[in-house]
Amino acid sequence: MAVGLLATGCNGSLSGGSISSRTPISLPSRSPQETPAAAATSPAASSTSGSDLIWLWVVLGAIVVILLIVLIARSGRRRGPKPADVWQSRSVDAYAKGSALYDAMRMAEAPGALVAQDAAARWADIQRRADDLGQALYAMREGAPDEDKRMRTADVLAALQAVRSVMAAERGRDVASVPPPEQVRSRLMAFGAALQGLRERDDGLPY
Repeated sequence: MAVGLLATGCNGSLSGGSISSRTPISLPSRSPQETPAAAATSPAASSTSGSDLIWLWVVLGAIVVILLIVLIARSGRRRGPKPADVWQSRSVDAYAKGSALYDAMRMAEAPGALVAQDAAARWADIQRRADDLGQALYAMREGAPDEDKRMRTADVLAALQAVRSVMAAERGRDVASVPPPEQVRSRLMAFGAALQGLRERDDGLPY
């Protein structure tokens, strides 16, 4: 019995070893011709896709920059200067013109100026200056940002028309309608005082 059991155990070991040694192990095989092509194709595809992404971001960035420039330009045009700033700039110019006109009127009202040889030329220059200043004052009055600035402009315009009218009557042919010299001087002084109102800012200080 012992010999039979020993023989049986030996046969089992031999049969198991022979089965294990005979079992084939399959490994994945790769063709030598396919390996270089696959290795070469993969880096090229990745580099191409990376280049496409870079150009896409560059184009998107350029579009964003262009849109920002357009929006900033449009917002600047829409805003424009404030009405108060426009009126202030015009008032400085009108004051300069009015001051020059005031000096010319004073010289035209000096003693003996009415009968001087250049009296007609002086008066023509005064008329031209007065027309120019009147147009500027009309524009300022229409574009005044508040009631105070509109009234100050209207005061200068009224004073200009008054002194211009009395000086024209002084030089008219109708002797009966010639105003007295005191009236001419008072209206000229009123015109000069009204001009000072153009120099006052909202805080009461001159520009």
